[in-house]
Parts: sequence; structure tokens; C-alpha cells
Amino acid sequence: MAARWWVWCVSLTMAVALLIVYDVPSASAQRKKEMVLSEKVSQLMEWTNKRPVIRMNGDKFRRLVKAPPRNYSVIVMFTALQLHRQCVVCKQADEEFQILANSWRYSSAFTNRIFFAMVDFDEGSDVFQMFFF
Repeated sequence: MAARWWVWCVSLTMAVALLIVYDVPSASAQRKKEMVLSEKVSQLMEWTNKRPVIRMNGDKFRRLVKAPPRNYSVIVMFTALQLHRQCVVCKQADEEFQILANSWRYSSAFTNRIFFAMVDFDEGSDVFQMFFF
């Protein structure tokens, strides 16, 4: 019985030690994470300087909104603006969203921590499927 207890304690100690070793990121991994984050924020800032609302497809959404690391927020509007969709509400909401994003971009509170984006159904139907279907 004592032998089993000893084996169990050693096994548990080794498991905890492995978790600690693998849970602590190395300095190079941390630098890489910071570089990826810096590149993501730079890309978002570049797009925001061109247009207040960033248009996203599925790939951009997964890379910039869903995937870590991320120290910023993205306010995303899901819409269907193509004429053949005939979404009158989408057009009205888009106009208001553009005003809101533009107001934010030129406000004194503007930071690189909040971005506005839009996913149109015809450009990112896979994103819609993640959330709505």
C-alpha cells in the first residue's frame, strides 16, 4: 500500500512539474507573441487610417478577431449589403455604424485598443456560420 502511495505521489509530482515547465513561456516565445501582436495592431491601424470600418472576410476575421494574442477589442457588424440581398435594415445600420466608427476615429479618446469592422455575408459567409447557423 505504501509503495502505491509513493508511486502515485511521484507521478503527481512529475505531472505538476511537466505542467509548470510547459506552461512557462520562454523569452523567445514571449518576444514572438509580442511581435505578432504588434504586427496585428499595426495592420489594423493602417486599415483604420484609410477607412473607419475595416471590411473583413473569413480569414481576416479568424486571424485578427478570434486568434490570440489580442490586447484590443473589435466591434463587428454582421451585415448583408449586396443589392441582391435586399436588406434595407442592413443599409440603414451600415450608415449609422459608419458614423459611429468615424466619430470614434476622430475623437480625442481614440486609441489602438478599439477597432470597428464589418463582415458582409457575401464576403464572409463562413464567419456567419460560426455564429448564426
